[in-house]
Amino acid sequence: MEIRPNILWINCDDLGTELGCYGNEDVKTPNIDNLANEGILFTRAYVTAPICSSSRSSMITGMYPTCINSLEHRTIMKRELPEGVSPITEYFRNSGYFCSNGNDDMTKPGKVDFNFITENIYDGTDWAQRKPNQPFFSQVQIFQPHRPFVDDLEDPIQYESVHLPRCYPNHSLLKADWAKYLESVQIADKKVGRILQRLEEEGLADNTVVFLFGDNGRPHLRDKQFLYEGGLHVPLVVRFPKRLKGAKNDDQLISMIDVSATSLFLAGIPVPEHLQGNVFLGEKAKKRDYVFGFRQRSGDAVDDIRSISNGRYKLIWNRMPETPWMQMSGYKKSEYLAYTLYYQLYNSGKLEEPFAQFMANEKPKIELYDLDKDPSEFKNLANDIEYVEIKDKLFKTLTDSLKVYEKDMISETPETIEKAITSSKSWYKSKIEKMNLAEDASNDEFIKYWENQLLK
Repeated sequence: MEIRPNILWINCDDLGTELGCYGNEDVKTPNIDNLANEGILFTRAYVTAPICSSSRSSMITGMYPTCINSLEHRTIMKRELPEGVSPITEYFRNSGYFCSNGNDDMTKPGKVDFNFITENIYDGTDWAQRKPNQPFFSQVQIFQPHRPFVDDLEDPIQYESVHLPRCYPNHSLLKADWAKYLESVQIADKKVGRILQRLEEEGLADNTVVFLFGDNGRPHLRDKQFLYEGGLHVPLVVRFPKRLKGAKNDDQLISMIDVSATSLFLAGIPVPEHLQGNVFLGEKAKKRDYVFGFRQRSGDAVDDIRSISNGRYKLIWNRMPETPWMQMSGYKKSEYLAYTLYYQLYNSGKLEEPFAQFMANEKPKIELYDLDKDPSEFKNLANDIEYVEIKDKLFKTLTDSLKVYEKDMISETPETIEKAITSSKSWYKSKIEKMNLAEDASNDEFIKYWENQLLK
């Protein structure tokens, strides 16, 4: 009798590619690095949405968020999934798999955050709860490096020495915030190590396919909630039971809905035809030509953005160009010091280009970037005559694809949007009260708070 492999998803909240195995020298991630050394590291994996609830809804169904009415974060009026669409746990269960979803030590249910109505889609929180010899599909949710960041007391990082991404100005507060993010990444790595060690101790490592990834991009200003690389590009490491010797990098384009299809395939379960993800491993592997990104309302920040990338060039279609990048976002203002710092520097004439362009009152309708030459996505080539053919091809491919992906999308009503904004404003008020700040606190007061938190 053939022994079916276990499938394990280790999902780190807001994890970008700031890992040793991805070339970051400021962070210590020995457990994830070793996992990559034993498996395959994918260099170009992208989520479908730059925020957790939309991205997670997409991954667990193998569908684009627009196709399952799960794009707004978080959906106020949740609906059932469209007819014929189910979380992939249903297909695992129907094939005899035990399905669990737990926190990092699997003592409690793990984060779900789906934007559709769900009921009893998991059998437990820990693979240990399964029947003897029953194969499992397990998800382990690690909160880090989501904000608020956690200090790594064992391996602290001195902020003066860290290297900020080039998309940010070299400022002491930003470096201190970045150092705390990296320490939270290290905390996540330690938790990954404990999970992998448990697989070894229980004799499960040699029959478990491990997927490690981030649910969306890193939690910083131009990243999470936006369709730039920092918001969509995530790490993806896959280790097979038959260990590969030496590191192996794979640069094919991956959409994270592909992980759903590939997990089913590796378990020997027929991949439902409606799944929009590709199998990217094994004899049925199919490489994709494009990855797509989707952004709608995020809390009280209403927007409408779509993107397409062929790996070299990315086109972003701002369908609400009148809405500035720096519109009010209660989440960003209360959690991201950079939000207030940018305003303070800009208002005093100290925010230089190209960083100051993010403060514009409106966005261009089309953005086009050469990711090889301009990974920070600062030089918009949309109006450059040399790139007209590339722009037109990408835009046509995007709009043609959206005719399918948005065909049955149900937009939020004005009343629903207002309800979501009101809820977000209430959350923001409660948040800043805990920070001992007034609702009308000045930029200087916010900055003083962050200085006391980070530079003490």
